[in-house]
Amino acid sequence: MSLAASQSWICVHVPEAQYSVYQGGSHADGTFMRVYVPESASQPGKKLNAILYLHGFALCMPSFYEAHLVELVKQGYIVFFPDFQRSFYPNTPPQAPTPPRLSQPHRQRWLAAAMQTQRPAQKTLSTEELQPLFSEVYERNDTGLSRGLSAFRTGELRRVAWALVVIILLLTVCSWFRREYGKNLIHLLSTVGLSLMHAPTEWLTNAIALTEDAWDYLSTQEPYGHWNQESLDTFAFGHSLGGLIALSLPFGLKDSPNNRFFPKQIVTADPAASTEMGIPKFAIWILKLFRSPFTADPILIQDTGQDLKQPVAILHGGSDTLVPPSQWVDPMRGQTASNYEAIASENKAIYFSYSNPENNPPLVAFHNQAVTSTQYYDDALFENFGGVKDGPNAYNTDYVWPGLTKIFMNVATPENLLSHLNTPKFQVEPTPPVKPASNWTKFAWFVGIALLLGVGFWLWKTVG
Repeated sequence: MSLAASQSWICVHVPEAQYSVYQGGSHADGTFMRVYVPESASQPGKKLNAILYLHGFALCMPSFYEAHLVELVKQGYIVFFPDFQRSFYPNTPPQAPTPPRLSQPHRQRWLAAAMQTQRPAQKTLSTEELQPLFSEVYERNDTGLSRGLSAFRTGELRRVAWALVVIILLLTVCSWFRREYGKNLIHLLSTVGLSLMHAPTEWLTNAIALTEDAWDYLSTQEPYGHWNQESLDTFAFGHSLGGLIALSLPFGLKDSPNNRFFPKQIVTADPAASTEMGIPKFAIWILKLFRSPFTADPILIQDTGQDLKQPVAILHGGSDTLVPPSQWVDPMRGQTASNYEAIASENKAIYFSYSNPENNPPLVAFHNQAVTSTQYYDDALFENFGGVKDGPNAYNTDYVWPGLTKIFMNVATPENLLSHLNTPKFQVEPTPPVKPASNWTKFAWFVGIALLLGVGFWLWKTVG
């Protein structure tokens, strides 16, 4: 393995696996990008295939998906992994271990940001003005990338900061009863707090812009100077929030249909149907109360799905509790059609993996099927935030990974994918598992039947 730096980009070459990893930008600035490039992409005259790989909410580090990213580059794909949010994750170089999380004064940090009352609300904040507010976690890098998320105003920072102070106080109370869960959820939300100053449509635009700029940079470097003359097929994959971003790429690029990153096919794992899914509801309510830009202009598949005409496969988990299957297959309140039906494509399919409690260890078809490691955080958090992963499991290797590659390689279509999957440890079906009735549901049925029988008996006695 060799490492080199060029114009603030880091390059790590992995000769035994025949690929290189390029990294530029900064999580904190909203410009972080990592690109996995196979050695085959350095050969002129060879067709290029690229995947835009989009992460879930707050899962902004490549380490959450590393095993899959490496698997894809080994198959010959150029894989672009942009952190389209802003986050305070470390800009860990490729192949280097992610440093351990440090205890941070989250409440004090956001309270200090909220108290910047001497600045006019309409004043635009520059990066140079932001950095001192978050100096202990703000890692910058002169990236060479020309774009990123837009600047925001002092008033927007105050509103979000006050909302986070309230959320952190409530989670601190929660941590008295569930210490590790509360502490880790505070860290996760605080780490992506700056993202809440931006509308999700900006996240979508940023994912596209960072990928375009990374291509422009790499195509000026040796040995990739021939890239702009080669044929390129682009595909998109996303998990959770990233799944919604992937499904919304045609909407974001509808005015640029000839863009090289207009996806040919899209595969998603446990995608959200709106940008407000997968985040604790009380946090969404508080952010709305403080008029956070994040909640003011959400992305909804009901809006973006009309522009989605290419083949689409959704690989969902039947036991997903963050984005339950019903969020896709059943019309929500106020909807005339389900979120799945809102996708305009005529070549689409949705599948649901089933849990297998009989396996050793038991397999749970939870929200984080596509994730390969959650070890940066304590398991107590991810038990409630999609599912704990300490490495790829059968849902990765038998379901999500082969589902993606078989469709992108045209071995299968979304409609016939099920016949091309081999999942001996669990079921995959086009319909979700029947959700067992909860004790409250059973109690309600019991009360309802008892009342019905009582009314029937009263009527019988009265009429008789």
